[in-house]
Amino acid sequence: MKKLLATLVTVFMICMQITPVQAAKSTEDKNYNYVDAFSKSILFYEANWCGPDAGNNRLKWRGPCHEDDGKDVGLDLTGGFHDAGDHVKFGLPQAYAASTLGWAYYEFKDSFVKKGQDKYMLNILKHFTDYFLKCYPNKTTFYYQCGDGTTDHSYWGPPELQTLDITTRPTLYAATPDKPASDVCGSTAAALALMYINYKDVDAEYANKCLTAAKDLYDFGKTYKGLSESGGFYGSTGYLDDLSWGAVWLYAATNDNSYMTDIDSFLTAKGIGGDNSYSNHWTHCWDDVFGGVFVKLAQLTNNPKYKAIAEENLNYWIKDAPTTPGGLKYIASWGTLRYTAAECMLALVYYKTSKNEEYLNFAKSQIDYMLGSNPRNSSYEVGFGNNYPKNPHHRAASGRMEGAPGYEKKTDPEKHLLYGALVGGPDGTSDDYSDDVNQYVNSEVAIDYNAGFVGALAGMSNYYGGDNLPEDVPGIEANSPQYYVDANIMKESNEECTIQAFIHNASLLPPHYEKGMSFRYYVDLSELYKKGYTVNDVGVRANYAAGGGTLSGFIPYDEAKHIYYVEASWPGQLYGKAEMQFAITAYNAKCLDASNDFSRQNLKSDSTNISENIPVYKNGVKIFGNEPGSVEVKTGDVNGDNTVDGRDLMELRKYLAGNNPNINLKAADLNGDGIVNGRDLVILIKLISGKQ
Repeated sequence: MKKLLATLVTVFMICMQITPVQAAKSTEDKNYNYVDAFSKSILFYEANWCGPDAGNNRLKWRGPCHEDDGKDVGLDLTGGFHDAGDHVKFGLPQAYAASTLGWAYYEFKDSFVKKGQDKYMLNILKHFTDYFLKCYPNKTTFYYQCGDGTTDHSYWGPPELQTLDITTRPTLYAATPDKPASDVCGSTAAALALMYINYKDVDAEYANKCLTAAKDLYDFGKTYKGLSESGGFYGSTGYLDDLSWGAVWLYAATNDNSYMTDIDSFLTAKGIGGDNSYSNHWTHCWDDVFGGVFVKLAQLTNNPKYKAIAEENLNYWIKDAPTTPGGLKYIASWGTLRYTAAECMLALVYYKTSKNEEYLNFAKSQIDYMLGSNPRNSSYEVGFGNNYPKNPHHRAASGRMEGAPGYEKKTDPEKHLLYGALVGGPDGTSDDYSDDVNQYVNSEVAIDYNAGFVGALAGMSNYYGGDNLPEDVPGIEANSPQYYVDANIMKESNEECTIQAFIHNASLLPPHYEKGMSFRYYVDLSELYKKGYTVNDVGVRANYAAGGGTLSGFIPYDEAKHIYYVEASWPGQLYGKAEMQFAITAYNAKCLDASNDFSRQNLKSDSTNISENIPVYKNGVKIFGNEPGSVEVKTGDVNGDNTVDGRDLMELRKYLAGNNPNINLKAADLNGDGIVNGRDLVILIKLISGKQ
């Protein structure tokens, strides 16, 4: 998200001249299921998927979003990936992530295929390149940023709900001869060239289209030299590395030596020409891809100079890089693990050439730290291992909407687990980590963070994966209904009963606005009628209504039994929650007794809880809860015999097998996600066995 200070943080870390310390071994040496960590690291990209086809993958809690991208310039620029916890499509990290993931697939294709991840990775890579091709309508125009970081970061909510009436989403920057962006063009050309290499045996026509675009975009960036813009979030420090990166992969794709000649000229301009060497103590990242450039040059050319530069970098990381007490190599505080993960990828790729066990051992030690071998014995990959982060800085996983119309908080429990995301990581002095969504320096995730991580885990799966396989793809984590009311009693006497109620649209598959929602609060006025009063002696007033809510007067439900209701309605868009405080009053009668009210049952004065006796309606049709006199449905009572036992398990299994349509779907939806599937079966088994 907020990369504005990243350069200052980096300079600060370098200036500190941290003295390396002896790595403290926090846990015994162990082998993790690197294959499962690998598969989850790929799944993360499906959470950051942007465009009208979002949700057409394994994460059904994502859905179509940002379907107007590019309309302001008369183009369809939908697609691509959200940058991080935000929803901007920034140029440099997008190009870096696409090219680094393509490189990972190129180097460790066997791991992707053997572990069943090739179809997912190719799908992700194609989504990147489909977007790049859209952004390149002619040879001298390349659109590279959709969204403004400043305005985008003012919004916290699911991407599906970020419409143009909430935040503007301009096509902010384009590379042209007048405003060149050689860095973005060079790295995007690398991604497209890699797509040609990786995809030519899958779809030769599409692969050749990518190669043609790669050549043209590279020539454009080389001819019109200049740095890209980002609005201050990804400040580029150079373009010679990116042009070299593009040339490396165009050479690999075409075997055209002119690209090697270009690289020589770029390195000479960098001061690395002739006998001049280069001490690169950084790593492969969005602003500096020289780490990848020199590893590939060493492999492609066998030139001793390139080999020396690549090995000097690796040896610096192994022997001299600042190290935390727990053993993590630590070169920057902002998103530190992305850098270490990328260096692990370099080491594992270069090990293929050098066979130097030091590189393999280095990568294993650092990846093991990320997966749990650290002083906290905690994984830094969401959804993997022990005590992993539950509150990454990520709007889609949070599922909460701050401000209108959601009125939630980003610090509320996150609705989803962001499986596979690598968080920024711990601090550098004590290996501490705060699982706090607001501490984005440590808790944010991003497509550039996971790029090197995917590559490193592909290598780890190759060298240490053995016969391990990924675990099952995780499902929906929700364990509550999508629509409901929770409420509490604020004041209660024989004159007044004041209720605070919140109506919820917690839709998940995917998040979406609802219109025409309401809830009904049922009261029994028989105690007043017994004393000679009527409904005309009882009043109702709204003390507070959020989100455009309105409150009706008393509406008869069963006049013979003196049962009435008041209806709180939200005719406009609703997502998240909206509050209604209202009072039932009998100031003249002074004989109000709320204890017999249907909707008063189970409400507390000291806490708020969900009430099925305050039913929810959509355009007048009940979608949650019970009405007076209705039969209460017991969760898990699938066959309707008022018990939850093995017979319900049998009926649910038949239903899932397609053999029995006559079950109570509401009772069978045990996790409240609006569908009945195998996840409900798992919960029912636990319920019957007494484990839930």
